[in-house]
Amino acid sequence: MRNEVEVLLLSEEDVTSTGLTMSQCMKLVEEVLKARANGQVLSPPKVFLDMRLISEHQCDADAMPAYVKYIDMCGLKWIGANWENRHKRGLPNVIGIVILNDPESFAPLAIMSANWLTAMRTGAATGLAVRELARKGSKSLSIIGTGYEAKFQLMAISEVIKLDEVKVFDIDGDAMEAFLRNANQTSHLEITPCKSVKEAIEGTDLVVTVTSSRVPVLDGSTSPDTANLICSLGTYSELGEKLMGWYDKIVVDTREQTKSEGALADWFAKGLISNGDIYAELGEILTGRKKGRISDDERILCVLTGLGCEDIVVANVVYRVAKEKGLGKRIKLF
Repeated sequence: MRNEVEVLLLSEEDVTSTGLTMSQCMKLVEEVLKARANGQVLSPPKVFLDMRLISEHQCDADAMPAYVKYIDMCGLKWIGANWENRHKRGLPNVIGIVILNDPESFAPLAIMSANWLTAMRTGAATGLAVRELARKGSKSLSIIGTGYEAKFQLMAISEVIKLDEVKVFDIDGDAMEAFLRNANQTSHLEITPCKSVKEAIEGTDLVVTVTSSRVPVLDGSTSPDTANLICSLGTYSELGEKLMGWYDKIVVDTREQTKSEGALADWFAKGLISNGDIYAELGEILTGRKKGRISDDERILCVLTGLGCEDIVVANVVYRVAKEKGLGKRIKLF
């Protein structure tokens, strides 16, 4: 007799209703990055699908599978973007789902919306990087790119340092206004909108770039001379070659994926840097195998392209809390 398979379907509202906090998310991400450094996680590089290459669709996507041994859970995040969605279709520019599977039978357990989940774990990873790599006493932050994920960056960094000043810039004025409205409601910090990248990074200790730019955001005249840490996030080419002389060392979340995704991919492709130029993965620093910041004078470039294992550990908690609270809908698969 064959058993039935039921899948728990969780909407974006269901996922956010689980109440997972940024502090909790940072603990989950730290634990999985340590486990990955210790060989207890399978999280291969993203598979990139670019439909723009052979069609008129302005859409690209990433498939991000992972297995996390200590929670015995496997799954996949399937996330894509069309940067015309918000204006043309009234949809989020980025749309993602996570599928969780039983690692023994591979029967699917849950399918959930992953926009909030992605933003939370991305912010959490940055928060951990800032905690380990920022100079002590850093108080000012510049955020370049004020889309959906920007507020989660601010949330996470505020967990680990006390900020006195936040400056932001986005080429999309509407996005910047929306960010400021939201931040003023949820944060006690005074946030200053700027008219250019150069104005935004002037005099700040920390710079976070969270854009969808395919041309350099930081390059040449926009080099952050006062910053001690730059965090570049996601899969886009935000950093120009002229920034190569700025940093003392590079930290990444994954050496392998960094070669083909994110701000350093072009540098690798052109032979400007090699494996030996990567000082450490963040997981190696979290486990103590490598030191983080060694001196106050160091300038550190941190490039976090995102790992499927981060999504799976957060999705696993969301799934379990959702079951306890009776959230979502169950559908019979077969």
